Amino acid sequence: MPEALLKAIPQRLRKSIIGMCLLLFCTTKGLAAVDICDRPDVSSHAFFGALAGNKAKLDDGLGEVEQEDYSVDLGYQFENDWSLGVGHRYTIFRFGPIEPQTNGHVHTLFVPVHRVKHSEGKSFRLSVAPALSASSNVVKDAGEYDADAMQLLAAALWRRALNDTTGLSYGVCGDHRFGSYRIYPLLSFNWQPRPDWTIKLGFPTASLSYQATRRLNSSLRFGPNGNEWYVKDKTLRNASQFIHESYLLEWALDWQAYKRFVITAGIGWQFHNRYELTLFDGSRVRLSSDSFTRVGASLAWRF
Repeated sequence: MPEALLKAIPQRLRKSIIGMCLLLFCTTKGLAAVDICDRPDVSSHAFFGALAGNKAKLDDGLGEVEQEDYSVDLGYQFENDWSLGVGHRYTIFRFGPIEPQTNGHVHTLFVPVHRVKHSEGKSFRLSVAPALSASSNVVKDAGEYDADAMQLLAAALWRRALNDTTGLSYGVCGDHRFGSYRIYPLLSFNWQPRPDWTIKLGFPTASLSYQATRRLNSSLRFGPNGNEWYVKDKTLRNASQFIHESYLLEWALDWQAYKRFVITAGIGWQFHNRYELTLFDGSRVRLSSDSFTRVGASLAWRF
C-alpha cells in the first residue's frame, strides 16, 4: 500500500483492519447505509464489513465528529423466487466537545424479504424489511422500545432489457438513506459498452465498474448514506430522534480470493454531512461538518 494512502487511514482503523484480516471477521460493502432498494444481495450469502474515516470539523467551531460503521448480513435464497435475510448496521459517532443526548453508539437491525419474478428480458422485485433503529442503551433494554424506533423499508423495482448492451430500471422506494424517511422514485439507465465495462446512470445512485480479470473487479459508486435512530440519554428519561444525512463517493476493488469468497477494499469521500440531534441540555440543533476520507474492507461468502 502506498505510504501516502497508509497515512490517510486513521490509526484506530489501521489496527482494526489488521485484526479483521487476521480473524477474517467484521469487514464492509459499498455504502454503509441500509439498502434494500438499489442493489440488495438476494442470494444465499454471509457478509462482514467495517468502514471508518478521519475526524471532521463541525461548523461554527463547535468541535469535531468521527464516524465508524460496521455491517453484518446473512441471506438465504430458496425456490429461486424468494430470499430471506437479516442485517445489522452498527454506527459509532464520536462528537466533541459537544455532548449529544446519546453516547453515539446506534444500531439498525432489519429483516429483508425479497420476491423476484423473471420473464424474458425483464424482471420485477418486491422487497420489504421491518427494522429496529435505536441507540445502544435502548437496544439493551426491551422495555425502552418505542414506536419511533420501528421502521418499515420497502421497494418495488422493474428491470427491462432494451437490447443486448442496455437496460432500464425503474420503481419506487421508501427508506432512510436521505436521513428522515422518504418515499422516492428509482430510475437508472444501464449500459455495457464492452463485456468488461458497466455504466449505471440514475437516481439515487450511479456507478461505473470494470472487470479487470476473472477474479478482479474495480468500481466507482456514488449515492446517499444516511439513517435515523431513536435515542435516549444515559438516564433513560429523555428521548429524541438522531438524524444523519450525507453522500459517499467510493472506489472499491473486489478480489475473488477463492471460489465463493470475495474480499473488498475501498476508499471514499463522504460529504454534505448533516446531523440533527438533541444535546444533553435538551436543546435541538442541526449541524454540518467538513467532508472527510473513509476507508474500509469487507469479506463476502456466497453459498
